[in-house]
Amino acid sequence: YKLLGGYKESIPCYASTYHGDHQPDGLSSPEAYADFAEQCLDMGYPAFKIHGWGQAPIAQEIACVHAVGQRVGGKMDLMLDPACEYITFGDALKVGWACDEERFFWYEDPYRDGGKSQFAHRKLRQLIKTPLLMTEHVRSLEPHIDFVIADATDYVRGDVGYDGITGVIKLAHACEALGLDIEFHGPGPAQRQCMAAIRNTNYYEMGLIHPKADASHAPHLFLDYADDLNAIDAKGHVPIPQGPGLGAAINWDWVKKNQTGYVEYGG
Repeated sequence: YKLLGGYKESIPCYASTYHGDHQPDGLSSPEAYADFAEQCLDMGYPAFKIHGWGQAPIAQEIACVHAVGQRVGGKMDLMLDPACEYITFGDALKVGWACDEERFFWYEDPYRDGGKSQFAHRKLRQLIKTPLLMTEHVRSLEPHIDFVIADATDYVRGDVGYDGITGVIKLAHACEALGLDIEFHGPGPAQRQCMAAIRNTNYYEMGLIHPKADASHAPHLFLDYADDLNAIDAKGHVPIPQGPGLGAAINWDWVKKNQTGYVEYGG
């Protein structure tokens, strides 16, 4: 990250939840989300993102926004990511109004256009106050910036898994030139390295996490490295790995033990 810019030694995180469930001790109700948000606040997280149920009645999604907002609003930044699951523009609009009332930090990929309609999200921006975070489902530099120029998003999503470190750093600089922030998708050493090298980004996505379940990624892929609920420090930050390359050594013993096949290239 020092070769990329070397801007930060640690980065603040948001707790990014699993989608809602129906388990009695899980994320089964608006109150359960509020309880988990309060738990994350007490742990030091400065921000919390809801992934709701998606297939639930829209009134339940709205109730979740209000429950979390009324419990921890003003104490931590709040986000909502329906993951393109709301059925209609009207549903997205109703939930957006709830986000406005609770002063959410962003509203992400609300409904079933697949996160790609510039026109629809420009219309949504005209009708709500909460900033939109779009472009998770857009690939390469030019379509991302097309989304921005079309007034279809406020924050810009970048993904090292699709565009690589070079691609997202290009995108980060393009966003900076337009006065906007880039927010990186998902956790990982590459995301940390990129975020540490730029100014215009806010939070590292710690997820997906749950009050009772393990995080949603392979926990043993890297040595002396973690992306889970308890990985933050008292300020809600994670450090930037300091080793060569991505900074965290790959656990090749674990990889070989769990591999299901491989392809060998070259001689």
